[in-house]
Amino acid sequence: MLNSSRTLVVGLSVGVCAILGSYLFRKWRSSEESNVKDIALKPINLKKPEKKRRSTTAPAVDYSKLAPAISDRNPQLGVLLKFINEKSAFKAEQERMRASGCLSNVTKVLWSTRSNPEITNTCYKIMTNISTNPDMLQEFVKPIVPLVYDVLTQDQENTEILPNVLNLLVNITSHNDIIICEYNLRAIPQILSLYTPQINYQYDIVLSSLKILINMTCSDMEFDLTLVYMTMIHLLHGCKNNAILLRVLTLLRNILKSKTLKHDYNFDDELMRGIGTVLSSNEDKDCLEIANQIYRLISDH
Repeated sequence: MLNSSRTLVVGLSVGVCAILGSYLFRKWRSSEESNVKDIALKPINLKKPEKKRRSTTAPAVDYSKLAPAISDRNPQLGVLLKFINEKSAFKAEQERMRASGCLSNVTKVLWSTRSNPEITNTCYKIMTNISTNPDMLQEFVKPIVPLVYDVLTQDQENTEILPNVLNLLVNITSHNDIIICEYNLRAIPQILSLYTPQINYQYDIVLSSLKILINMTCSDMEFDLTLVYMTMIHLLHGCKNNAILLRVLTLLRNILKSKTLKHDYNFDDELMRGIGTVLSSNEDKDCLEIANQIYRLISDH
């Protein structure tokens, strides 16, 4: 009897360890995959849908019951907004949130709770998710453009809010129908210049700023070239991160090819020295290809 009990305990222990080990392995693989950065300039979705693991379908959320609770008077608003943020990554859920009034209430909360960083950040994350959907831009994203402008011009040093606002702007400027004018984006070169010396600590801010400027060049939008040139020269000489370098090179190439932006030839010597640094010390295929294109474009002038 004693031996049977020991056998049972050992068997259960082995089974539990196997299950736990399998679960931890899946979690590790998931975290490894989520850390892979895609260099393509695509809209940002802040919450990627998980792979379907079970055949059972979760019951549909009744957003009409949640909509009234999306209010600055709700003491549990932060918890509710985190739930909405997770669901807003799915296009089908976005449509249901829209019909129920949830998204309208999120924009109202964003206007009324600007002094609460946690609530504000979650609202911007929701806006970033829905901004991947062109059908949502005019109705829900465009009304908060004045708030975005305020952050860019008056809150540049707020490293809690700024990254989420820039993520939103990457999406907004990636669409063919841009709902924001270049005047509202005039602070982007300043932000890029401000945070480039802090790139080791504010990598996301620098990367997003570069993406926005690239998107602006694709839409023939103007911006302060002098600040951008000075920042690009600094990054060409000193940055070893290929994700950043690829954006710097793409931005420079777009400027040189632009019919709207007027290239300042006074920066050619410094830019060529920076391109020379990339060509002599970098091994990334994409970076080298664009660097060679830039070299030819500047040499032809």
